[in-house]
Formats: sequence, structure tokens, C-alpha cells
Amino acid sequence: MDETGQDAPARRRPGRPRKAVAGDTKEELTRAAVRLFARHGFAGTSIRAIARQVGLSESVLYAHFKNKQAIFDAAMARYGPQSSTGVLDAVDSGLAETDPPRFLTELVGGFLEDWDREESRLLISLVARDGLLHSGALRVALAGMRDYAAGLFAGWLAAEWIPEHLGPADRLAFSFTGPIGLARVLHLHAEAGPAERAQARADVLQHVELFTQAVFYTDRKENT
Repeated sequence: MDETGQDAPARRRPGRPRKAVAGDTKEELTRAAVRLFARHGFAGTSIRAIARQVGLSESVLYAHFKNKQAIFDAAMARYGPQSSTGVLDAVDSGLAETDPPRFLTELVGGFLEDWDREESRLLISLVARDGLLHSGALRVALAGMRDYAAGLFAGWLAAEWIPEHLGPADRLAFSFTGPIGLARVLHLHAEAGPAERAQARADVLQHVELFTQAVFYTDRKENT
């Protein structure tokens, strides 16, 4: 470690990114920041330490991020509650119209796999430890996740996949996503072992199964 107690810099020439592509450099900086934030806290991590961790100068870092808060916001967008945009691409969108319970099961399964990555678990530990649960970036991410779910449930209510009296859509979205988000914070963090994380994933998928059985018409699929 250097004189500030931060991790020693990578042995690369200052100001020279490991990869030429700007997007790759920004991803490296974001990943390095998450690891340093998790070890030293948000306040205890300097811009200089983040830059040195990937062998860059501070001036190069500032070409990608305005300040440390911007790096944290980028980390939240990349590894936070609404981060798994690739999951949506991997799930057959047609299932949302033909088999919503299966769509939700595959969607949540993809999110769980993404949230179980090391960087995602480090971020959750940082948020909980540093008192960032009420941060603006986290609120925006959680709101985006609920809004997406509410849109899905609104469409299923309109298509009569779900009885009208179980609405409105935002209440369904809250009931569905609440236990999932809680399981992530409590059990998919950096200190959780493999057994705890596996149990959390199983519990979440059981929640999805029970929720869909209780909410969706059981004979709707056969009648379409």
C-alpha cells in the first residue's frame, strides 16, 4: 500500500490506459472504484487511488468522470438494482405476452445471476456499510426497477392475465419486487458465503413461483 493506506498502483506507465477503447477504460475505472470503495469506504477512497489502481493519471480519469460522486453513480448504474440490462436481452420478450409467469421466472433468474457477481456484491456491501441506502443514485435505480415492473403488470392487467381486483399495477410491482430487493441486500453481499447466496437465490425463485401462482389466472394460458 502507498502512504495513504490505499492499494499500491498497478505497474503501468501513468496516463496510459490498459485498453485503447474509451468504454473499456471507463469500465476498468468503475470496477476498480467499486473494489476500493468496498475496502476503504467512499470517503476513504481518493480520485488518485482510483486512477493509480488501473495505471492512469488523474487527468485521464477526469476525462471520463467529473468527480468521485460521478464514479459512484456510474458504479450504481452498472452494478446496482437496475444494472442488468443484458438480462432483458437474454430473455425471450415474447414470453411476456404468451407466458408471463415463465417470463418473470427467467427474468428474475437472470438478475440473480448478475447480482451474484463479485462487483455487484461489493457494491451492495458498500451501500449498506457506508450509509448510502438513501443515496439519490440508489433511489433512482430502485424507482426505475419498480417502474419497469409496474409497466409489465399494467400490461398484464389490461390483457386480463391478472384479475382486476388485484391491481393497481404499482401495488403488484411493489409486492413482487420488495422481497427480491430485500434478499439482495441481506444475502447477496460481499461477506455472504456460497451456501447463503444459493439459499437466497432459491428463496427468491420460490417467491416468484408462489407470487405468479397467486396472481395470474391459472387457465389464461390454455384459453389463449
